[in-house]
Amino acid sequence: MKTKSMQGVATRAAVVIGWLALAAATTVQAQEFRFNIGMVLDPKHPVSVGAARMAEVADKESGGKLKLQIFPSSQLGAQREMWQNVQAGVIGGIIDPTAVLTSFVPQFGVLDLPYLVQSADEAYKLLDSAVVDQEISSKAPPAGFRVVNYWEATFRNVYTRVPVNSVADLKGKKIRVIPNPTFIALFRGLGAAPTPMAFGELYTALQQGVVDGAENDSVTYFSTKHYEVAKNLAITNHLMLINTFVFSEKQWQRLPANLQTVMKKASLEGRKAMLDERRAREAKVLDDIRAAGVNITRPDLKAFVDVGRKSWAESEARLGKDLIAKISAAAGH
Repeated sequence: MKTKSMQGVATRAAVVIGWLALAAATTVQAQEFRFNIGMVLDPKHPVSVGAARMAEVADKESGGKLKLQIFPSSQLGAQREMWQNVQAGVIGGIIDPTAVLTSFVPQFGVLDLPYLVQSADEAYKLLDSAVVDQEISSKAPPAGFRVVNYWEATFRNVYTRVPVNSVADLKGKKIRVIPNPTFIALFRGLGAAPTPMAFGELYTALQQGVVDGAENDSVTYFSTKHYEVAKNLAITNHLMLINTFVFSEKQWQRLPANLQTVMKKASLEGRKAMLDERRAREAKVLDDIRAAGVNITRPDLKAFVDVGRKSWAESEARLGKDLIAKISAAAGH
């Protein structure tokens, strides 16, 4: 039987433990969380505009407890280096293509299938679907990453030092691509010599003739001034690229649940600001490109689509036929 003395000790111990727990919770609640967010894109890119808005919302909605500092133009390192540091928890997060995340989580490669979707509306419907969440996004945390939101879905075109009017014009040309098996397989199928290279090195490589061309969306082509050194743009819409806000899983787990919720809300607000900015620019970007003296061509896409769809077979061997079938069905094929 417990004595009154023993009961008193137990009661006092419980009170102390309760106070310690409350103190710990108060400390966590009062703690300020600061994270660096890296990007390869320039400060005026639509994604940078969205990132700035995200930081504002995170600060406001958290009462100053969640601070995001945005570093554009590869200020935190080269592209792969930033991803590795996000994985290690050295950098809080990154806004970059899932095509690069494929190097760490192969399942994301299914989103790179050539001509998978034909419009931004189709892209967002697919990306926000339960299928993508269950089959792809859920694979990121075990590898050290947390997909907060898929941000910018754009369609990529080829730009070169000489005009491209058909698939034949790409034969033998060195085309810079993201270091991604799907990109490499597509351009190899098109007869080009796909050349993986860090994005930050591309302007100089084009200028010096190290590569003959590259591929990206029209807004990025213009905002990076690549048109100065590759004055031919072929509208091919060959691949969808998804710039995505990815957080370090290690750092994500440090965040209290309420700040995780704030981060998600801020990310969606940032995405909205990015989309508004991109729509405004896309409405006039081809006019701006023409005014800069760029030659714009519109090759017949049938041959491009045929090559692109044939490259899916290579992806099946790497990603699995079942995964590709699920994503293809979700995309409406």
